[in-house]
Amino acid sequence: MNKNIIIVGAGPNLSLGIAEKFAEKNFSIGLISRNEEKLKAQIENFKAKGVKAEYAVADAYNTLQIENAVARLAIKMGSVDVLLYNAAAMKYKNIIDETADDLTDDFKMSVANAFHCVKILHQQLKETNGAVLFTGGGLALYPNVQVGSLSVTKAALRNLAIQLHEVLKEDGIYVGTLTVNNTIRPDSETHSPKILAEKFWEMYTDRAQAELQY
Repeated sequence: MNKNIIIVGAGPNLSLGIAEKFAEKNFSIGLISRNEEKLKAQIENFKAKGVKAEYAVADAYNTLQIENAVARLAIKMGSVDVLLYNAAAMKYKNIIDETADDLTDDFKMSVANAFHCVKILHQQLKETNGAVLFTGGGLALYPNVQVGSLSVTKAALRNLAIQLHEVLKEDGIYVGTLTVNNTIRPDSETHSPKILAEKFWEMYTDRAQAELQY
């Protein structure tokens, strides 16, 4: 029987590479992002390859939209084995130019709503001995003032992942974050979406480390 993965923050790069990797391993795919046109194109592509796929539209800044999207996909797919949270506030802005409201909003999208998705799916993941995967970043360890908000949220997400790893293993749920220490590019010999997808798959199958740095 197929397993199911829900990806929040679905896009054409890393998350697509991860979706393709899990599809190769007979996973059905559930995608969530705010761009319905791009979601439809990805879903149609998966279905053309014989992969079961669904989507739901939601803005990751909006907690209620994310909650509804995750809940709808979970019902459509029947069960959830893996949650991948890949949404992040990607912007180049000096930390001193941020406002308290902007930092709060970015934290909500990148960290608090990731936590909320875990809470929504907690029982289902417990029933499937499932997993939660987070896309981390080297900025968590080496902050850059030119991407100040992203540095703050990646540090917070790393902290959250390590805590959840300890708490949820009691329920048979694996939680891990991949700390990506380089720029993700399709043509990269070390950090292409395909290579990083392999790392996520290793984390999922090994179910050992709270964090893998690569």
